[in-house]
Amino acid sequence: MNFYLLDTMGEPDEDLCLLDNFVEGIDRYSWRIQRGVPLASDWPVDAKIFMSLDMPGIKLASLIGNTESMLVVVKELKDVIQEHCRNDIECLPFTLYDHRKRVRSRDYFVINPIGTHDCLDLQASTIVWDENDSTNVIAVNKHVLQRDKVSDAPPLFRIDKDSSEYLVRTDLAQAIYKGRFTNILWKKLPFNS
Repeated sequence: MNFYLLDTMGEPDEDLCLLDNFVEGIDRYSWRIQRGVPLASDWPVDAKIFMSLDMPGIKLASLIGNTESMLVVVKELKDVIQEHCRNDIECLPFTLYDHRKRVRSRDYFVINPIGTHDCLDLQASTIVWDENDSTNVIAVNKHVLQRDKVSDAPPLFRIDKDSSEYLVRTDLAQAIYKGRFTNILWKKLPFNS
């Protein structure tokens, strides 16, 4: 079984919508999306995300790139993810507004896989550790998986030492590929030898 690191920024295409805003009114909870902490109880019924004037692209794709490390997907892609994922994930609906504050779409969701999965080979990966706290990770520059740690990994999960990153297992990746979803960028991660 292989695993793919999903890029939440998407294609570098200036015509594509790229979000740099979180849900209006709950900015103080944006850290939860980056760490896999449940957010559904505080998610507004009328959740809104506005396109920013700094990001002029308007074209929508199956995955909307963003600077908030969110997994923002269209309903059809959300359905594929839900079909494959039996692990704890939240599918949080929102209304997307364009640059003029008009409704652009009501068909998108933020996917929040809850928790993280211990999957990295800490010696083979390139990790920047906090000098003052050797248990605190500053950044992971190279992800290398440890085979025995991913033997029971779910189809979609967060990396425990790098929780703003998402990994997709082969079976889910194949379903996404077959669905011809757009703006999906990922790279296969290596295993330790």
